[in-house]
Amino acid sequence: MNNIRAAVIGLAWGQMHLDALRRIKNLDIVAVCDSDVERAKLIAKNAAIKNSYGAVNELLAREDVDLVTVATPPATQFDIANQALLAKKAVLCETPAGLNATEAEKLCKTAQQRKMAGAVAFQTRYLPAYAYAQELIAEDYLGKFLRATVTFQVAQPWGLNGNWAADEKRGGGVMRNVAAHFIDALLWWFGPVQSAFADRETLFSQVRRQVQVGRETQVEKFTATADDTFTALLKFENGGTAILNFMTGARQDLPWSITLIGSRATLQITSGALSGKRDTERDFGQLQIPRRLELPDRPREPLMWALCELATDLTKQLRGEKLEGRTPPTFQDAVNTHKVMQAIQRSSDDMLWTNV
Repeated sequence: MNNIRAAVIGLAWGQMHLDALRRIKNLDIVAVCDSDVERAKLIAKNAAIKNSYGAVNELLAREDVDLVTVATPPATQFDIANQALLAKKAVLCETPAGLNATEAEKLCKTAQQRKMAGAVAFQTRYLPAYAYAQELIAEDYLGKFLRATVTFQVAQPWGLNGNWAADEKRGGGVMRNVAAHFIDALLWWFGPVQSAFADRETLFSQVRRQVQVGRETQVEKFTATADDTFTALLKFENGGTAILNFMTGARQDLPWSITLIGSRATLQITSGALSGKRDTERDFGQLQIPRRLELPDRPREPLMWALCELATDLTKQLRGEKLEGRTPPTFQDAVNTHKVMQAIQRSSDDMLWTNV
């Protein structure tokens, strides 16, 4: 089969997509698109990409595009991804793949009806510690799953990201933009969530940040409506529970961590390292991750390289190659993650245990 011909839509976060796609063998980036036409032209020129667009429909009209990556904000992801599928393009969509489960479900249906491949950028599954944890869990390393604890704390309030990231209606917030990856991992490891109890807040709603306007630095004031902190208790169908504690504006960055406790062992991921201890072992220590799961060159940019591995698997699927082990996350995975996040939101609003 000839090289896969790819295009990237959305060139803010999409620059990571460009970096990832450029590293894939037998793939050519033939076009980019952004609502800022001048940015699209500049990025295309710097990356030696021949074609740039400001309108999505013009790019999708090209017959020489096999794969489209959608790296726009959540509020526009559904429309663009759906148009791409209808245009008979395979799609790799950024998380969370739309604003809600309904949009993600529609993407599932369109992909099935058009018989096109669809994947979602839950690339944390491809981080070595996550991938090896999944293998150990599948081998019953933990025994019966009892409890997972996820902790994430950063110094700056989430609202300082500004723009859509601070806007609830446009899909912003720490839950949709960060915690979605952790929720997807928990679902991957332990299966469906039954119910949720949560408190979701915007603690730092009045935001002041410095912005560059020409040669001057000005202070911009705005109101953040998206969540910047939340705590959730999840009950899984298998009987296990998970506690999620996400805090921004804590004035201190701390290493994020995931602790997984089972009936006969514990695993912990801390900033990319995997540690563990079985009941039969004396010490809790770092585990050696198999080399086959390591990212190239032990990179300084693990999320970009993980996205590269995910996209590589997607291109193999497009060529009809058989994948060994893991497969790229699908639109159905996005549906499942959205349903958990929506249960968290409803629980916080009603202050009640809420079924997923």
